[in-house]
Amino acid sequence: MTSAPQGPGRVAPPGGGPVRAQLVDRNDLLNRIRSALDGQGSVLLHGPAGIGKTALLDTLGSEAGSAGEAVLRSSPTAAEAGLPHLALIDLLGEALPGLAEELPAHLRHALERALLHSAPEPGTATDPLAVRVAVLEALRRLADRGPVLVLLDDTQWLDEASRQVIAFAARRLAGRPIRFAVTERTERADSEPRMTELCPGPVTEIPVGPLGELAVGALLQERLGLRLSGLTLTRIHAASAGNPYFALELGRALGTPGAEAALATDPGRPLSVPQRLRELMAERLTALPADARQALTVLAAARTGTGLPADTAAPLAVAVEHGVLVHGPGGALQFSHPLLAELVAADTPEPARRAAHRLLADRTADPVERARHRALAAAEPDPALAAELDAAAATALTRGAPATAAELLRLAADLTPDDPDAATRRLLAAARNAATAGLPDLARACGERLADAPAADVRVHAALLLARLLGPDHPEADPLLATAADDAHGAPALSAAVHQERAVRALHRADHTAGFVELAAAEHDADAAGDTDLLVELLAVRAPIELVTDPAHGLALLERGRRLSEGRPLTAAGVFVRQGLAVAHLRTGAVDRALAEVEALRTEVERAGRTEDLCNVHYIAASVYERAGRCAESYAAGRAAYELRERIEPNPGPARVLGGAAELAGGSAERAADLLDSAIRAAESDRDREWLAYAHGLRGRVDLLTGTPEAAAGHFLEARRLLRRLQFTDPSLFLLDADLAEALALAGRPGEAGDALADASVRVDRLGREVVRLGLHRAEAVLAAATGDPRAAADTLRERIPAEHPYPLELARAHLVLGQLERRARRRAAARTALCEAAARYARAGCTPWLRHTEAALADLDPAATDPTPLQTHLIKLVREGATNREIAAALHLSVKAVEANLTRLYRRHNVRTRAELAQLGDY
Repeated sequence: MTSAPQGPGRVAPPGGGPVRAQLVDRNDLLNRIRSALDGQGSVLLHGPAGIGKTALLDTLGSEAGSAGEAVLRSSPTAAEAGLPHLALIDLLGEALPGLAEELPAHLRHALERALLHSAPEPGTATDPLAVRVAVLEALRRLADRGPVLVLLDDTQWLDEASRQVIAFAARRLAGRPIRFAVTERTERADSEPRMTELCPGPVTEIPVGPLGELAVGALLQERLGLRLSGLTLTRIHAASAGNPYFALELGRALGTPGAEAALATDPGRPLSVPQRLRELMAERLTALPADARQALTVLAAARTGTGLPADTAAPLAVAVEHGVLVHGPGGALQFSHPLLAELVAADTPEPARRAAHRLLADRTADPVERARHRALAAAEPDPALAAELDAAAATALTRGAPATAAELLRLAADLTPDDPDAATRRLLAAARNAATAGLPDLARACGERLADAPAADVRVHAALLLARLLGPDHPEADPLLATAADDAHGAPALSAAVHQERAVRALHRADHTAGFVELAAAEHDADAAGDTDLLVELLAVRAPIELVTDPAHGLALLERGRRLSEGRPLTAAGVFVRQGLAVAHLRTGAVDRALAEVEALRTEVERAGRTEDLCNVHYIAASVYERAGRCAESYAAGRAAYELRERIEPNPGPARVLGGAAELAGGSAERAADLLDSAIRAAESDRDREWLAYAHGLRGRVDLLTGTPEAAAGHFLEARRLLRRLQFTDPSLFLLDADLAEALALAGRPGEAGDALADASVRVDRLGREVVRLGLHRAEAVLAAATGDPRAAADTLRERIPAEHPYPLELARAHLVLGQLERRARRRAAARTALCEAAARYARAGCTPWLRHTEAALADLDPAATDPTPLQTHLIKLVREGATNREIAAALHLSVKAVEANLTRLYRRHNVRTRAELAQLGDY
């Protein structure tokens, strides 16, 4: 099997619109909170303002209410902190009438007066102890009726009278089905909270941390309909420090007409900081003296970690005292919150900002940084400075920094308005480097400025770049290509480039006739122009198609492309040719050659800083590692591909497929299902048949893992239908056929299963793909057992399982199926032997989803077994090494709750009570 498709038919596949849960990227945190609240626990959530604590309480309250649990909630504000018993009114005001008759009279009267349900008698004071006991009794009475969840939000503003009463009750609620979830604002997520007294024990303190960059992008799209990628999203995430409230406010400011485009065109432009955020931050700045504020302007203009001159650094000591700055790594000064830097930059007049860059240019020895600061200090065109920026961009590229080169070239273009041809060529180079660096917003902004460039070649290449950024199915690409074709007339090199782009799009639509016609025209024009780089690109387009129909010819094309690209600068086409070689070797079972190719390529691409190419290389590497049985490495590469692609592409369909594939290799089936369901919706929305096929195929594997073969068969059949429409029939491209036949047999559809196996066998024979034969034997055994004698089916499969196989996970899967057949044949010892062999192979490979599946089969075979499972053996090893539960969870891709459950089972099995005692047990 393979966790991801091998060798896409194009360089840059498209995606679809994401579908996100309402609470973005908090599932792991929510699961930790739920675990802490199991039974009668309490949680204290703490973190800075806007980090999302209230949203977590909203979710907990909604879940508890839906489950029929009584939910009591208080949400005080700063303005209400001085109003006594207000929190008690929030918590018990509505419940009191239903409780009144159950409370002793003196307690009822005290509580009614505290909650303002009745007026105190003249000349009498409410007894504070009576109020405390009344609240305690009220909560106990509610808990006697059923589970209760108490939500206390923003307890830093809790009125003192309520705080004392709730703390009194919390100490006396042990043993009742009542849980508390409390939030407290702290300056940082790692600050110590103070409100533990409000929580009945046992209490778990949980810091609420920032969202990641991808989660911030999902939040902006879900709440504001703002789809950001690349540098703009990175800026918003950095400025907000992952704070959801800050990110949403900054996103709203980008929603004004032209704001997002202006930021994409000029990444150095300060963000617009909305007034509500200013009110949270500006107070610290206004308290500073003038020389400190001026010095902050220089710090805001500098790169992080830049050393400042002494006359600038000295006035900043007072900014440290006021909490505006902190000492970062190495003692360098940095803003205590990145939004402060944006606020300083936004409020700095243009002359002062230029002066800051001029000062920094004079104090830096690095030619790249010096040129950048000089350009940002310039107030008028300067051809000499533009030439200096060209040289600095070339230096940046030698350092593997195309993003820096893009920024420098854009600045150079802006400094040469008197030479339109030079300016537009620099802008085109900026756009290309931005695309290479995974900055599509900057690439698009630069490219859109080139529609009226004086030179036809600049206009053509700009149009082609913009079309590629749109993706192969976007209708707005057609007029761009038509304009490019008109501009390319009479120039063979330009015509070849246009034909090549049209060929990619036709082949993506599975229109091979039109695609090969366009390729032939492109090759003719490229030969006429002597354009070697374009010839390599054309081979990169043709070879994947040829690999499906004539593997030997396809491999020859890839080898030719590699020879042509040797000794030349790294290009996307050269990268793709070498990826294709890795895939071609993988399909024949030459896994070692595939590994050597992809590992060398990944090193070169990383060194060159080619982010867009790196996405594709990680993707291929994940597939190679998975088929090589190195699932931990496959998981890491697949996650890297998922995160990079989701960050740089506005359409997330392909990214979600890669994320789901990674989870199937070394994560969890549950997370794989979530990602793949989202990928299917996205690819359907975008009408992207190729990635939709892969998403269905991988989703079918999840269904096989979770024991729903009928659903699996539906996904596999849809994947096969889509792949055939694309004319992708190579059985080693995506290991689908055996899974399809197995699912059909298990679903009680033997006729269809037999037809699927017969069709696959014909294609295996025609293309010589013997490496997939073991999978077909496994599926044949499942079919034979479903329609006849499981004992005979197991005997036949056992004889066909080799000692070794190029794809180790296929061997593990065969032993797993053999164990299942032996169990059906009522040969329990043989079943246990086969299943243990499968579990050992999955454990060696690090394939956690299939390992858990196999261990479940072993547990079902003999629930009283005393030997630890391979997963528990690994867990014991990590305990011996001193790993915490959280570190064990990360290493084994489990939840902390699952680790705790496995530890509890081990304690009981071996009659030990502590981790230290468990670590002393003998080796397993």
